[in-house]
Formats: sequence, structure tokens, C-alpha cells
Amino acid sequence: MASRGLRPGSPAALSVAILCVAAAALLRLAIDLIAPNSAAFATFYPAVLVATLMGGVSAGVAAILLSVAVGWWAFIEPQFQWFPLPPPDIARLSLFVASAGLIVWIAERYRQVVRRLDQEEHYRQVVVDELGHRVKNKLATIYAILRHELRGHDAIWHSVSGRLRALSAADDFLVKADGKGVDLRRILEMEMEPYDSSRISLQGEPVLLSAKLPTVLALVFHELATNAAKYGALSEPGGRLTISWQIVGDEIAVEWVETGGPEVNVPTRRGFGSNLIERSLGGFGGSAKLEFASGGLICRMTLPKQNAPDMPARSETNVA
Repeated sequence: MASRGLRPGSPAALSVAILCVAAAALLRLAIDLIAPNSAAFATFYPAVLVATLMGGVSAGVAAILLSVAVGWWAFIEPQFQWFPLPPPDIARLSLFVASAGLIVWIAERYRQVVRRLDQEEHYRQVVVDELGHRVKNKLATIYAILRHELRGHDAIWHSVSGRLRALSAADDFLVKADGKGVDLRRILEMEMEPYDSSRISLQGEPVLLSAKLPTVLALVFHELATNAAKYGALSEPGGRLTISWQIVGDEIAVEWVETGGPEVNVPTRRGFGSNLIERSLGGFGGSAKLEFASGGLICRMTLPKQNAPDMPARSETNVA
């Protein structure tokens, strides 16, 4: 309200002050029917507060002056006439003015703080949008350079370009999420989109991931999906992939299980992809372990538990 309130000193701000005092006076008259001669200025304190929050200091001061005039004329005995005030009523009136002045000062400080936060939020959003735009431009430049330099090396280019796309997509999700995090299921759906959804099952409750973890996790899932499509379950018509996760204590346990693919052999050497999968989560307090079982690759991961959204759990779905 304060950051988008009325312009201080404007006719609209003065009108708000008048309306607030009028409402306070009507409420005070209604109270008089139940409890005559009660506190004369009790209902005018919130009128001063609302007028200041909406219209600034000038509206608050106007509300104080109007409240004094209305309270003096209508709610101090003898009512509905102007007369010199005795010392007790002068003290009551002075106390109201001092208290209402303090309300105006506090409300104006609040308006300034909220206005500053609003400006900082706007600045932060501009910076985030600009950084997102620059990151996209830099990735596009790197993409173009590598594509030119890797002409004639199709296998290397296919591997590098896929990783760049996974990074770019994850960064897009983080920017759009605006700091609120990305659902683990959404990351998986993004990486599994190129493949046959009828052969891929996602099982788990909503889990929100934030900071840099979604970006690294997108790379890990990209490596696993690429390997499954080349050598694992997704390379055979009858192969299936099941990805499940659950919250266990302070961790998120993720299990990637391939079945129905070609027979798995333990690799004689470890490539970049295997090292990326097993080492990249360590910096976040997580881990990943590859198991080359005869029935298909199994990857067990643990992730640090972060904030989870309040959404109903979905037990099992195929990738859309």
C-alpha cells in the first residue's frame, strides 16, 4: 500500500484523510449509543494511521487536525458547540495530538522502508533479467564457436552440444522460478522429453530444489539419459526406465533403474560422464553411485533436503 499509495499533498490524499476522519466520527457516534462519554478520540487513532499509510505525512497531519476539530466539537461535553477547554480536556487533547503525531512518524518511516524495498526488488528483477539475457548470449556464442571448431567431429559435438542445452534449460528454469526453486519432477520431465514417454516412469512426491543444485542435477540426468539412449534401456524397444525419489530424514533419495536393455558390462575406463555423475553432487552435500548390474544400470543418488512445496503427491506418472 505504502509503496503504491497516493501522492502526498494531492487532493486525493486529502480526500482520504477526510473520509478516514468521517468514518471514525460515525463509529464514535455509534459507540456513544452504547457507552456515552467514553474516550473521545479512541476511534480517531486508526483514522490517522490509515490516512498516513495511504496519503503520507500531509494526509496524516490533516487527519490529526480534523480529528481534533471533530472531537472537540462533537465528543467533549458540552457537545456540538465551541467553548474553552478545561485543563483535563486540554490534557486529553494534547495526549491525542502527541500520540497521533507519533503514529504519523512511525507510519511514514514504514512507508519509506516499504518504498525502498519495492525499489530494491525492482532493481533486483532488472539485474536478474539482464544476467539471464547475458548468460543466454554467452552460451549462444560458445555454442556457435564450438560448432565451428568441431566441424568434422560429430560425436564430440553431439556430446558437448547436449550438455550446453541442458545447462541452458536449467538456467532458464531457475530464472523463471525467481528464487522459488524448481520441482525435481520438472527437471526430469525436461530431460526425458526427447524420449518415448511410455517407457519412462517417474515416481515421487513434489520436491523443490533451489540455488545451483537444479543446474548440476540437470547435467547429471542429461548424462544418464544420453547413456541410456546410446547403450542402455532406451536403446532397446523393450527397455524401460524408472526414476523414483523419496524424502528420507534430511536427505532426498533418488534411484535411477534401467531394465530390459542390453546386457551391461562394467566399463574398463571411466569417462567424463561417469565422473560428472558421481562427483558433481559432492559439493552440495549429496552423492551418486553407479551400479552396473546385469539387468541394467542403476544409479542411486542422495540430495540435501530443501524446501518442499505444499502440493499433493503424485505416486507414479509417465513423462508427458
